[in-house]
Amino acid sequence: MGVQRLSHFLVLATILLISMGSAHAQSDAYSVEVAVADRSADEQQSAYVAAMRRVLLNNSGDKTLLNRDEIRTGLRNAEQYVSGFTYRTPLPGTVVSTDIPITQLVRDSGEATQLMMVTFDRSLIRELILSSSGVTPDEQAPVPLARQSNSALVWLLIQDTGRDIMISDPAASNVQARARELAGALGISLVFPVGDDADKQAVSVSDLLGMNVEAMQLGSERYEQDTVLVGSLRRSSMRGWTGQWIKLSDDQQSTTDFDSETLDDALQQGISILVENSDADSSYRYGGPASSGTEGLVWVGSVTSLADYSSVINFLEAVPSVGTVYPKEVGDTTMVFGVFPRSALRDIESASENQNWIRRTVPSLGASTGLGASADLALELER
Repeated sequence: MGVQRLSHFLVLATILLISMGSAHAQSDAYSVEVAVADRSADEQQSAYVAAMRRVLLNNSGDKTLLNRDEIRTGLRNAEQYVSGFTYRTPLPGTVVSTDIPITQLVRDSGEATQLMMVTFDRSLIRELILSSSGVTPDEQAPVPLARQSNSALVWLLIQDTGRDIMISDPAASNVQARARELAGALGISLVFPVGDDADKQAVSVSDLLGMNVEAMQLGSERYEQDTVLVGSLRRSSMRGWTGQWIKLSDDQQSTTDFDSETLDDALQQGISILVENSDADSSYRYGGPASSGTEGLVWVGSVTSLADYSSVINFLEAVPSVGTVYPKEVGDTTMVFGVFPRSALRDIESASENQNWIRRTVPSLGASTGLGASADLALELER
Protein backbone atom coordinates (compact mmCIF):
# COMPACT_ATOMS: atom_id res chain seq x y z
CA MET A 1 0.00 0.00 0.00
CA GLY A 2 1.43 3.40 -0.97
CA VAL A 3 1.90 6.39 1.35
CA GLN A 4 -1.13 8.21 -0.08
CA ARG A 5 -3.46 5.25 0.57
CA LEU A 6 -1.88 4.72 4.00
CA SER A 7 -2.54 8.34 4.97
CA HIS A 8 -6.14 8.06 3.78
CA PHE A 9 -6.69 4.91 5.85
CA LEU A 10 -5.15 6.40 8.98
CA VAL A 11 -7.00 9.71 8.69
CA LEU A 12 -10.25 7.75 8.74
CA ALA A 13 -9.05 5.87 11.82
CA THR A 14 -8.22 9.14 13.52
CA ILE A 15 -11.69 10.52 12.87
CA LEU A 16 -13.30 7.41 14.35
CA LEU A 17 -11.20 7.70 17.50
CA ILE A 18 -11.26 11.43 18.02
CA SER A 19 -13.70 10.98 20.90
CA MET A 20 -10.73 9.99 23.08
CA GLY A 21 -9.81 13.68 23.28
CA SER A 22 -11.40 16.35 25.47
CA ALA A 23 -12.63 19.91 24.97
CA HIS A 24 -11.27 22.48 27.33
CA ALA A 25 -10.69 26.24 27.02
CA GLN A 26 -8.84 28.15 29.67
CA SER A 27 -10.45 31.45 30.73
CA ASP A 28 -9.51 34.49 32.77
CA ALA A 29 -11.10 35.28 36.13
CA TYR A 30 -14.22 36.81 34.55
CA SER A 31 -14.72 34.53 31.54
CA VAL A 32 -16.10 30.99 31.60
CA GLU A 33 -16.87 28.49 28.84
CA VAL A 34 -20.17 26.63 29.19
CA ALA A 35 -21.36 23.55 27.31
CA VAL A 36 -24.76 24.24 25.71
CA ALA A 37 -27.24 22.13 23.76
CA ASP A 38 -27.93 24.78 21.10
CA ARG A 39 -27.82 28.53 20.41
CA SER A 40 -31.42 29.26 21.39
CA ALA A 41 -32.34 32.23 23.59
CA ASP A 42 -33.44 29.98 26.47
CA GLU A 43 -30.20 27.99 26.38
CA GLN A 44 -28.25 31.25 26.25
CA GLN A 45 -29.92 32.48 29.44
CA SER A 46 -29.21 29.16 31.13
CA ALA A 47 -25.54 29.48 30.14
CA TYR A 48 -25.37 32.99 31.61
CA VAL A 49 -26.47 31.65 35.00
CA ALA A 50 -24.13 28.64 34.95
CA ALA A 51 -21.18 30.83 33.97
CA MET A 52 -22.00 33.54 36.50
CA ARG A 53 -22.14 31.01 39.34
CA ARG A 54 -18.61 29.88 38.48
CA VAL A 55 -17.29 33.46 38.17
CA LEU A 56 -18.80 34.50 41.51
CA LEU A 57 -17.26 31.54 43.31
CA ASN A 58 -13.87 31.97 41.60
CA ASN A 59 -13.65 35.63 42.60
CA SER A 60 -15.03 35.44 46.11
CA GLY A 61 -13.41 32.35 47.60
CA ASP A 62 -16.60 31.92 49.68
CA LYS A 63 -18.56 28.71 49.05
CA THR A 64 -21.58 30.14 50.93
CA LEU A 65 -21.81 33.14 48.60
CA LEU A 66 -24.59 31.67 46.46
CA ASN A 67 -26.89 31.48 49.50
CA ARG A 68 -27.09 35.27 49.85
CA ASP A 69 -30.28 37.05 48.75
CA GLU A 70 -28.36 39.67 46.73
CA ILE A 71 -26.54 36.94 44.82
CA ARG A 72 -29.76 35.05 44.08
CA THR A 73 -31.26 38.27 42.70
CA GLY A 74 -28.17 38.88 40.61
CA LEU A 75 -28.30 35.36 39.14
CA ARG A 76 -31.95 35.88 38.15
CA ASN A 77 -30.73 38.86 36.13
CA ALA A 78 -27.44 37.33 34.95
CA GLU A 79 -27.71 38.88 31.48
CA GLN A 80 -27.20 42.35 32.97
CA TYR A 81 -23.70 41.37 34.11
CA VAL A 82 -22.58 39.92 30.75
CA SER A 83 -20.22 41.99 28.62
CA GLY A 84 -19.98 39.55 25.71
CA PHE A 85 -20.06 35.96 24.51
CA THR A 86 -18.80 33.78 21.66
CA TYR A 87 -19.46 30.24 20.46
CA ARG A 88 -17.19 27.49 19.17
CA THR A 89 -18.16 24.11 17.79
CA PRO A 90 -16.02 21.14 18.94
CA LEU A 91 -15.40 18.15 16.70
CA PRO A 92 -18.17 15.50 16.77
CA GLY A 93 -17.62 13.03 19.58
CA THR A 94 -15.35 15.36 21.57
CA VAL A 95 -15.60 14.74 25.32
CA VAL A 96 -16.37 17.84 27.38
CA SER A 97 -13.93 18.40 30.22
CA THR A 98 -15.38 17.77 33.67
CA ASP A 99 -14.45 21.27 34.86
CA ILE A 100 -16.62 23.01 32.23
CA PRO A 101 -20.05 24.13 33.53
CA ILE A 102 -23.06 22.72 31.68
CA THR A 103 -26.65 23.85 31.29
CA GLN A 104 -29.60 21.88 32.65
CA LEU A 105 -30.57 20.79 29.13
CA VAL A 106 -27.10 19.36 28.56
CA ARG A 107 -27.21 17.66 31.96
CA ASP A 108 -30.56 16.04 31.08
CA SER A 109 -29.56 14.93 27.58
CA GLY A 110 -25.90 14.17 28.17
CA GLU A 111 -24.99 15.92 24.90
CA ALA A 112 -23.76 19.39 23.93
CA THR A 113 -23.45 20.86 20.44
CA GLN A 114 -21.70 24.14 21.29
CA LEU A 115 -19.25 25.64 23.77
CA MET A 116 -20.21 29.18 24.74
CA MET A 117 -17.60 31.51 26.22
CA VAL A 118 -19.30 34.07 28.47
CA THR A 119 -17.41 37.17 29.65
CA PHE A 120 -18.70 39.30 32.53
CA ASP A 121 -18.23 42.95 33.46
CA ARG A 122 -15.54 42.96 36.15
CA SER A 123 -16.75 46.06 37.99
CA LEU A 124 -20.35 44.81 38.18
CA ILE A 125 -19.30 41.39 39.47
CA ARG A 126 -17.02 42.94 42.09
CA GLU A 127 -19.77 45.32 43.18
CA LEU A 128 -22.26 42.46 43.54
CA ILE A 129 -19.87 40.38 45.66
CA LEU A 130 -19.02 43.30 47.91
CA SER A 131 -22.60 44.52 48.31
CA SER A 132 -23.79 41.02 49.21
CA SER A 133 -21.32 40.99 52.09
CA GLY A 134 -22.60 44.32 53.44
CA VAL A 135 -19.76 46.49 52.09
CA THR A 136 -20.81 49.98 50.97
CA PRO A 137 -19.48 51.54 47.72
CA ASP A 138 -17.32 53.97 49.72
CA GLU A 139 -15.62 51.05 51.44
CA GLN A 140 -15.03 49.12 48.23
CA ALA A 141 -11.51 50.35 47.44
CA PRO A 142 -9.70 49.27 50.61
CA VAL A 143 -11.47 45.91 50.87
CA PRO A 144 -9.70 43.31 48.72
CA LEU A 145 -11.53 40.42 47.20
CA ALA A 146 -10.67 37.03 48.62
CA ARG A 147 -8.85 34.94 46.03
CA GLN A 148 -7.87 31.33 45.95
CA SER A 149 -4.48 30.80 47.57
CA ASN A 150 -4.20 27.26 46.25
CA SER A 151 -4.01 28.20 42.58
CA ALA A 152 -1.34 29.63 40.30
CA LEU A 153 -1.07 31.10 36.81
CA VAL A 154 1.55 29.39 34.64
CA TRP A 155 3.46 31.02 31.76
CA LEU A 156 5.67 28.48 29.99
CA LEU A 157 7.84 28.37 26.87
CA ILE A 158 9.06 25.02 25.52
CA GLN A 159 11.84 25.05 22.92
CA ASP A 160 12.05 21.75 21.08
CA THR A 161 13.15 20.66 17.60
CA GLY A 162 13.53 24.23 16.39
CA ARG A 163 10.10 25.40 17.51
CA ASP A 164 8.95 27.77 20.26
CA ILE A 165 5.82 26.36 21.91
CA MET A 166 3.85 28.55 24.32
CA ILE A 167 1.78 26.81 26.98
CA SER A 168 -1.38 28.35 25.45
CA ASP A 169 -0.66 26.78 22.03
CA PRO A 170 -2.81 23.80 20.96
CA ALA A 171 0.39 21.75 20.64
CA ALA A 172 0.94 22.12 24.40
CA SER A 173 -2.43 20.70 25.48
CA ASN A 174 -0.81 17.48 26.62
CA VAL A 175 1.73 19.42 28.69
CA GLN A 176 -1.13 21.35 30.31
CA ALA A 177 -2.87 18.09 31.23
CA ARG A 178 0.26 16.64 32.80
CA ALA A 179 1.03 19.87 34.68
CA ARG A 180 -2.49 19.89 36.16
CA GLU A 181 -2.03 16.28 37.20
CA LEU A 182 1.26 17.03 38.99
CA ALA A 183 -0.17 20.13 40.66
CA GLY A 184 -3.20 18.18 41.83
CA ALA A 185 -0.89 16.01 43.91
CA LEU A 186 0.11 19.14 45.80
CA GLY A 187 -3.43 20.43 46.23
CA ILE A 188 -2.92 23.20 43.68
CA SER A 189 -5.06 24.14 40.68
CA LEU A 190 -3.36 25.70 37.67
CA VAL A 191 -4.57 28.50 35.41
CA PHE A 192 -3.05 28.91 31.94
CA PRO A 193 -3.07 32.00 29.70
CA VAL A 194 -5.81 32.06 27.08
CA GLY A 195 -3.33 32.84 24.31
CA ASP A 196 -5.46 35.57 22.74
CA ASP A 197 -4.21 38.86 21.27
CA ALA A 198 -4.04 40.48 24.72
CA ASP A 199 -1.73 37.72 25.98
CA LYS A 200 0.45 37.84 22.87
CA GLN A 201 0.90 41.59 23.18
CA ALA A 202 1.64 41.40 26.90
CA VAL A 203 4.08 38.47 26.99
CA SER A 204 6.27 37.46 24.05
CA VAL A 205 8.70 34.62 23.43
CA SER A 206 11.53 37.09 24.08
CA ASP A 207 10.00 38.02 27.44
CA LEU A 208 9.95 34.37 28.49
CA LEU A 209 13.46 33.69 27.23
CA GLY A 210 14.77 36.73 29.08
CA MET A 211 12.54 36.14 32.11
CA ASN A 212 11.11 39.66 31.86
CA VAL A 213 9.42 39.77 35.26
CA GLU A 214 7.78 43.16 34.69
CA ALA A 215 6.10 41.99 31.47
CA MET A 216 4.95 38.81 33.19
CA GLN A 217 3.44 40.72 36.10
CA LEU A 218 1.57 43.10 33.80
CA GLY A 219 0.35 40.27 31.59
CA SER A 220 -0.87 38.34 34.63
CA GLU A 221 -3.05 41.11 36.07
CA ARG A 222 -6.13 40.09 34.05
CA TYR A 223 -6.06 36.60 35.61
CA GLU A 224 -5.99 37.90 39.20
CA GLN A 225 -3.84 35.12 40.61
CA ASP A 226 -1.73 35.80 43.68
CA THR A 227 0.93 33.34 42.52
CA VAL A 228 2.51 33.23 39.07
CA LEU A 229 4.90 30.51 37.84
CA VAL A 230 7.09 31.30 34.83
CA GLY A 231 9.14 28.67 33.04
CA SER A 232 11.48 28.46 30.05
CA LEU A 233 12.38 24.88 29.06
CA ARG A 234 14.81 23.89 26.31
CA ARG A 235 15.78 20.48 24.97
CA SER A 236 19.54 20.41 25.37
CA SER A 237 20.14 16.97 23.89
CA MET A 238 18.26 13.89 22.78
CA ARG A 239 17.66 12.93 26.42
CA GLY A 240 18.01 16.15 28.35
CA TRP A 241 16.23 19.39 29.21
CA THR A 242 17.53 22.59 30.75
CA GLY A 243 15.89 25.83 31.77
CA GLN A 244 14.66 28.09 34.52
CA TRP A 245 11.59 28.55 36.71
CA ILE A 246 10.56 31.73 38.53
CA LYS A 247 7.83 31.93 41.18
CA LEU A 248 6.24 35.37 41.67
CA SER A 249 4.17 35.84 44.82
CA ASP A 250 3.51 38.69 47.27
CA ASP A 251 6.06 41.01 45.60
CA GLN A 252 8.69 38.29 46.08
CA GLN A 253 10.33 36.03 43.56
CA SER A 254 12.33 32.84 43.74
CA THR A 255 14.35 31.41 40.86
CA THR A 256 15.36 27.83 40.15
CA ASP A 257 17.74 26.71 37.39
CA PHE A 258 17.62 23.04 36.43
CA ASP A 259 18.83 20.22 34.21
CA SER A 260 16.64 17.15 33.84
CA GLU A 261 16.48 13.99 31.80
CA THR A 262 12.83 14.31 30.73
CA LEU A 263 10.25 17.00 30.15
CA ASP A 264 8.13 15.36 32.84
CA ASP A 265 10.93 15.84 35.39
CA ALA A 266 11.31 19.47 34.29
CA LEU A 267 7.59 20.07 34.94
CA GLN A 268 7.80 18.42 38.35
CA GLN A 269 10.71 20.65 39.37
CA GLY A 270 8.80 23.79 38.42
CA ILE A 271 5.50 22.85 40.05
CA SER A 272 7.25 21.72 43.23
CA ILE A 273 8.42 25.28 43.96
CA LEU A 274 4.79 26.39 44.26
CA VAL A 275 4.67 24.87 47.74
CA GLU A 276 7.08 24.58 50.63
CA ASN A 277 7.56 21.52 52.83
CA SER A 278 4.81 19.59 51.11
CA ASP A 279 5.07 16.08 49.68
CA ALA A 280 2.98 15.07 46.71
CA ASP A 281 0.48 12.26 46.99
CA SER A 282 2.38 9.29 45.54
CA SER A 283 -0.67 8.24 43.53
CA TYR A 284 -0.18 11.30 41.33
CA ARG A 285 3.45 10.60 40.50
CA TYR A 286 4.51 9.57 37.03
CA GLY A 287 3.34 6.00 36.74
CA GLY A 288 0.69 6.25 39.48
CA PRO A 289 -3.01 5.53 39.01
CA ALA A 290 -3.88 9.22 38.61
CA SER A 291 -1.92 9.36 35.36
CA SER A 292 -4.38 6.98 33.74
CA GLY A 293 -6.54 9.88 32.62
CA THR A 294 -3.71 11.58 30.74
CA GLU A 295 -2.46 10.40 27.37
CA GLY A 296 1.12 10.23 26.18
CA LEU A 297 2.20 11.15 22.64
CA VAL A 298 4.59 8.90 20.71
CA TRP A 299 6.09 10.22 17.45
CA VAL A 300 7.23 7.57 14.97
CA GLY A 301 9.31 8.26 11.85
CA SER A 302 9.82 6.32 8.58
CA VAL A 303 6.30 4.86 8.50
CA THR A 304 5.83 4.29 4.75
CA SER A 305 3.37 1.41 4.48
CA LEU A 306 0.41 -0.23 6.14
CA ALA A 307 2.78 -3.01 7.23
CA ASP A 308 4.89 -0.40 9.07
CA TYR A 309 1.76 0.99 10.72
CA SER A 310 0.65 -2.49 11.81
CA SER A 311 4.09 -3.28 13.20
CA VAL A 312 4.11 -0.12 15.31
CA ILE A 313 0.55 -0.64 16.59
CA ASN A 314 1.29 -4.27 17.47
CA PHE A 315 4.51 -3.28 19.23
CA LEU A 316 2.82 -0.58 21.31
CA GLU A 317 -0.18 -2.74 22.21
CA ALA A 318 2.15 -5.57 23.29
CA VAL A 319 3.69 -3.46 26.05
CA PRO A 320 1.93 -4.81 29.20
CA SER A 321 1.26 -1.42 30.80
CA VAL A 322 -0.37 0.05 27.65
CA GLY A 323 -4.15 0.23 27.80
CA THR A 324 -5.13 2.01 24.56
CA VAL A 325 -3.24 3.08 21.43
CA TYR A 326 -4.66 5.10 18.54
CA PRO A 327 -3.33 7.35 15.74
CA LYS A 328 -3.64 11.10 16.36
CA GLU A 329 -1.66 12.68 13.51
CA VAL A 330 -0.51 11.41 10.12
CA GLY A 331 2.25 12.82 7.91
CA ASP A 332 3.77 11.57 4.69
CA THR A 333 6.21 9.25 6.49
CA THR A 334 5.55 10.06 10.16
CA MET A 335 2.82 9.40 12.69
CA VAL A 336 1.89 10.49 16.21
CA PHE A 337 0.12 7.92 18.41
CA GLY A 338 -1.89 8.62 21.54
CA VAL A 339 -1.19 6.17 24.36
CA PHE A 340 -3.25 5.60 27.52
CA PRO A 341 -2.11 5.67 30.26
CA ARG A 342 0.74 8.15 30.02
CA SER A 343 2.65 6.15 32.62
CA ALA A 344 3.30 3.48 29.97
CA LEU A 345 5.75 5.75 28.10
CA ARG A 346 8.74 4.59 30.10
CA ASP A 347 7.87 0.95 29.47
CA ILE A 348 7.53 1.66 25.75
CA GLU A 349 10.95 3.28 25.72
CA SER A 350 12.47 0.31 27.55
CA ALA A 351 10.79 -2.15 25.18
CA SER A 352 12.16 -0.31 22.13
CA GLU A 353 15.71 -0.85 23.38
CA ASN A 354 15.23 -4.59 22.92
CA GLN A 355 14.13 -4.32 19.28
CA ASN A 356 16.39 -4.25 16.22
CA TRP A 357 13.83 -2.63 13.90
CA ILE A 358 12.94 0.46 15.93
CA ARG A 359 15.07 2.89 17.90
CA ARG A 360 14.69 5.97 20.06
CA THR A 361 15.37 9.27 18.29
CA VAL A 362 14.29 12.91 18.22
CA PRO A 363 11.47 14.18 15.94
CA SER A 364 12.72 15.34 12.56
CA LEU A 365 12.52 18.99 11.58
CA GLY A 366 9.38 18.11 9.67
CA ALA A 367 7.68 17.49 13.02
CA SER A 368 8.10 21.12 14.09
CA THR A 369 4.39 21.65 13.49
CA GLY A 370 1.39 19.87 14.97
CA LEU A 371 1.46 17.31 17.74
CA GLY A 372 4.89 15.97 16.77
CA ALA A 373 6.51 19.09 18.20
CA SER A 374 5.29 18.21 21.71
CA ALA A 375 5.59 14.42 21.58
CA ASP A 376 6.75 12.78 24.79
CA LEU A 377 8.70 10.00 23.06
CA ALA A 378 10.14 9.77 19.53
CA LEU A 379 10.91 6.49 17.73
CA GLU A 380 12.31 5.76 14.27
CA LEU A 381 11.89 2.62 12.15
CA GLU A 382 15.23 1.13 11.03
CA ARG A 383 15.71 0.67 7.27
